[in-house]
Amino acid sequence: MQRGLVAEFEVPTKDLERFLGAARQELQAARANEPGCLRFDVLVFEEGEGRGAFIEVFADQEAFDKHGDHIHFKEFFSAIDDIDVKWTVNRGKAIV
Repeated sequence: MQRGLVAEFEVPTKDLERFLGAARQELQAARANEPGCLRFDVLVFEEGEGRGAFIEVFADQEAFDKHGDHIHFKEFFSAIDDIDVKWTVNRGKAIV
């Protein structure tokens, strides 16, 4: 069964471009290096500056669980370590 998440973020405006640069690298690496990653998108909301969401769908629970083990995942969080990011994460099963 496919698994996924929506991770909403809120980033201070002054840090948004740097955050999005790191997010772009993360999504490109996930798409290129994780065969179990079926979808990985980052949206920036039109309302509420500095707000958006990661939308991620994985082939199965194993691929979902392994996502956090990849070096690009760790590099993303290292790159944004000093940014005050507020996260709201919701996980679920994909309906196909």
